[in-house]
Amino acid sequence: MKLKKLLLVTSTISVVGLTPTAVFAQSSETTPQAEDAADSQIITVIGSRRAARSATDSPVPVDVLKAEDIRSQGSTDIIDSLSAIVPSLTASREPISDAATLVRPVNLRALPADHTLVLVNGKRRHRGAVVGEFVSGVNRGAQGVDITPLFGASLKQVDVLRDGAAAQYGSDAIAGVINYQLLDDPNIRQLSIQYTNGYAGDGKTIELAGAIGGHIGDNGFVTVAFEVKDQQATSRGVQDGEGSTGGAAGLAAAGFPVANPVVVWGQPEVKDDYKLTVNSAIPVGDSEIYMFGNYSTRKVDGSFFYRNPTSRQGVFASGANALFADTTGAGGCPVGPLPNSSFAAAEAFVNGAPDNCFSFFSRFPGGFTPRFGGTVNDYSGTAGFRGKFESGFTYDFSAGFGRNELGYEINNTVNASLGPDSPTNFNLGAQIQKEIIANADFTYPVNVGLASDLNIAFGVQYHDESFEIAQGELDSFRVGPFVDQGFSVGSNGFQGFSDRVAGVFRRNSIGLYLDTEVDVTDQLLLSGAVRYENFSDFGDTFNGKLSALFKLSDSFALRGSASTGFRAPTLGQSNLQRAATSFQNGQLVESLVIASTDPIAVFFDGGQLSPEKARNFSLGATADLGGLTLTADYFNIRVKDRIALTTAAISEADRTLLIAAGNPEAATISEVNFFVNDFDTTTQGIDLVASYPFSTSAGDTSVTLAASYNDTKVSNVGTTIDENRRREIEDSLPTLRTTFTISHNVGMFNGLIRLNHYTKVFENLFNDTTLPITTPSLLIVDAEIGFKFEDHFKISVGAKNLFDTFPQEWSLDGNTGRTPGFLGAIYPLNHPAGFNGGSYYVRLSTNF
Repeated sequence: MKLKKLLLVTSTISVVGLTPTAVFAQSSETTPQAEDAADSQIITVIGSRRAARSATDSPVPVDVLKAEDIRSQGSTDIIDSLSAIVPSLTASREPISDAATLVRPVNLRALPADHTLVLVNGKRRHRGAVVGEFVSGVNRGAQGVDITPLFGASLKQVDVLRDGAAAQYGSDAIAGVINYQLLDDPNIRQLSIQYTNGYAGDGKTIELAGAIGGHIGDNGFVTVAFEVKDQQATSRGVQDGEGSTGGAAGLAAAGFPVANPVVVWGQPEVKDDYKLTVNSAIPVGDSEIYMFGNYSTRKVDGSFFYRNPTSRQGVFASGANALFADTTGAGGCPVGPLPNSSFAAAEAFVNGAPDNCFSFFSRFPGGFTPRFGGTVNDYSGTAGFRGKFESGFTYDFSAGFGRNELGYEINNTVNASLGPDSPTNFNLGAQIQKEIIANADFTYPVNVGLASDLNIAFGVQYHDESFEIAQGELDSFRVGPFVDQGFSVGSNGFQGFSDRVAGVFRRNSIGLYLDTEVDVTDQLLLSGAVRYENFSDFGDTFNGKLSALFKLSDSFALRGSASTGFRAPTLGQSNLQRAATSFQNGQLVESLVIASTDPIAVFFDGGQLSPEKARNFSLGATADLGGLTLTADYFNIRVKDRIALTTAAISEADRTLLIAAGNPEAATISEVNFFVNDFDTTTQGIDLVASYPFSTSAGDTSVTLAASYNDTKVSNVGTTIDENRRREIEDSLPTLRTTFTISHNVGMFNGLIRLNHYTKVFENLFNDTTLPITTPSLLIVDAEIGFKFEDHFKISVGAKNLFDTFPQEWSLDGNTGRTPGFLGAIYPLNHPAGFNGGSYYVRLSTNF
């Protein structure tokens, strides 16, 4: 029935001539007309399936970021570079957030990371393998794309579409689309080296990057870009209990060999960070073969929480008593708390135990802080064949694959249940996302007697996905012989993936789309799109979009769009499984993250996840007033059935019923966590962008103001949203984000200054709902000055956060990060401006 509806609506749209604003870049190349226009206007290749157009002529808002805009930010991280330029795009640092520390989530228009579609050269990029179970704010549970492998030196341009586009592309494009265009210049010869250091003297980063192009035949090209980087960690906290006799500071004062600080709050260490991209095209008659892809790898290492040697349950203590493993059953182990008044007394207490009594104090007399991280490997490749007949009919056949793997490691920790035989370093297993995508895309212009040809575009997409949980080493999850003496099971901090949860989970989908676009008159453009998509796991979905641009004059235009959209639940959300094991009340019990379709999840009203459904509406205006370019757009995004992580405690009555129903594992499970479709939200706001370039005798100057106001409300709280979680969703990102940039060029010199303003934000510190923290507004200033010499060389000196501004230290009911027991975290942990403070950099670059 839905397929018949698709054909009926498609036919109607084709006859009427309503065109989609299909935000689709079929090629990294532009038409000759577009290249001529580029001399005087900013050109985007997304926003239409017709020829590239000016961004101000698009019926939907598009930010166009040139490569030089990105590289002049001073950041060696593409996420930080983009978020500094585009106010509607934000990203937090995510310290000690498990896997999200390795792959940071990025938000567009205050929606989760997996509500933004990412393209490379107009083709869908595979998502990352991270499911953000322990992420704060709107990204909790999101599985977005890892964009870190896409670096500044590899890019020609980045286009950010701020409008719903699921009707054109399918899943994920609720908040919008980010299209990364790779370099396509065969004559490019670039090389740069940058040194960055924090004002505090840490966080040193060295980056070497470059790109080189070449000709293939007369008209073909190939470009290769690379980046090699090494980033040291930063530390912006204090010792736990600094200035007090309690906490780690108190233990240090008593002579315990305690690290200072015991928890490192800051950016993680990143080493062995290598990135490579290739982009190429070869003419074959009137057509061309094109290929592009990337390879990247990086090793990330960050801090976890501190394990106190006098009180950490399951490792050093059981209740109030010090914990000893009786290795022979001979008994006689000391009973009582470990003395904390002096290290000598604690050491004497442990050393006085019989030889059969083992305490982890002997291995970690000052306690320990696990170091968590791993290796992120990412690669992708796409190849295609495209061309155009004399009639104007175009075709584009392509196929691509992508793979993102996170191999987890944890060091400086133990599987306490193994007692003295426990290793201290563990390979925890991996999460792996794989995707294969094949497309056939066509366009055809038809003369219908209007101001332009009716552009008809249609195509089909096949998408095959898999999400794999790879088993960790046995010692990272196995139950050791000392579990019944009160020792915890699995590598402490992050238990490895066991054979029970390991597996490969698959699905495929096929999508059909049709869109049309026409200039009805010289003043009026109309567009529309429809898309039908069928998924092997949950069924089908049908979506559409209408948009229009009306030119009131050569200088003013009105634009708007209305669309429906969806986001398919990711395979990670549907199938992620994790286990944590402990010994409680005399028995071994487990807490599990389980698949939503697991029989135990179904018992607690779980089941197959369904798509999140969206309705997008936007209305805006553009103006081009003799150099001053202005766009203003109102947007309203309603999302129903959003996916949330829920927790269900298993009572004795539940356990009996579950075992009777054929679920024997319920005998040792105390609670389960799984994803459900649960709540609804409405996000609305206004995006404003104004730019004015001008020239004087003192040089060329460009002034840009960009602001994004957004307001999110939970319109249906469902069953998983309490008051604190509601506040996270509504207030964890700034309501108003503003950037003001002035750049100036004169002779061999250029300079840039940028002001970034954030209004107040909210977070539950440590994801603890008893610690609600509101951070006041914040202003960050960046600056750079550059000097060109010897024709081909340029040296740039700049500062990120020039005035070393930090978020206000948090305080609540007399407690602060300097209070014992709050781990030395003095700043809010997930402010989008970060809490690293200022840094300076020097960059030497050359074009040869």
